[in-house]
Amino acid sequence: MNFMLTYRFQSETRNEAITRFQTTGGRTPKGVQLLGRWTTADLHGGFALLESYDIKAIVEFTLGWSDLMELEIVPLIEDNELREVLDRQEARTEREEHR
Repeated sequence: MNFMLTYRFQSETRNEAITRFQTTGGRTPKGVQLLGRWTTADLHGGFALLESYDIKAIVEFTLGWSDLMELEIVPLIEDNELREVLDRQEARTEREEHR
């Protein structure tokens, strides 16, 4: 499952967050694959695309940074998967209308 992690640096801890990133490389724990990470040009924040089937590993990753920045993480659905859900819903609605 894919997740989008959005982060905003807290002004009072931004330099510490940068130092931590330089030291650790922002590595993810076992069970979380980093698919990509982008930081805004003004260094106020950014987002990362993660893949994991272990929510505990996602929480572990966010705990490692939440002391230095505001984090928001949301699950994502790919277009082909969404299409399947929408098609099933449409078929269910059509069956109900014909009853």
